[in-house]
Amino acid sequence: MDFLYAALDGSSPLFGHIEWDDFDELTNLDTVLRRNPRTSLREGRRFLRGYAWVTVCPAELVTRLGGAAALEDSGAFHRVLPLRAGGVLLQASATMGGYTEQVMERVFEALAPVLPPGAPRPDPAHPDTRFVPRDAATVH
Repeated sequence: MDFLYAALDGSSPLFGHIEWDDFDELTNLDTVLRRNPRTSLREGRRFLRGYAWVTVCPAELVTRLGGAAALEDSGAFHRVLPLRAGGVLLQASATMGGYTEQVMERVFEALAPVLPPGAPRPDPAHPDTRFVPRDAATVH
């Protein structure tokens, strides 16, 4: 986390994530919403591309979520590290192994206001994709 924070702190990243066994441009959320990665990238400052054990959220979306302090106060994250350009680095749990279904649910609920709408569906081509099976638009 410290290395990633140092690498990102001077920039205004669109998105970033660290997830178990996920090394391509398609996020878990893109997979289960059947979103094209190009569309996801194009809309990245309007909708967060996904959520993971570690998620980088851009400044524009942090503002819509009430700021870094509101994210920290939500209790959904183990660490919230504000970036100088206004984005945040969010760590869901102390370890990747601690990123349980319950922790993922808390992260999803905290980030739901900036997630793209749509009912997620499992993708048979990606059976190990982890996600919360709820439409973010229905979270209040």
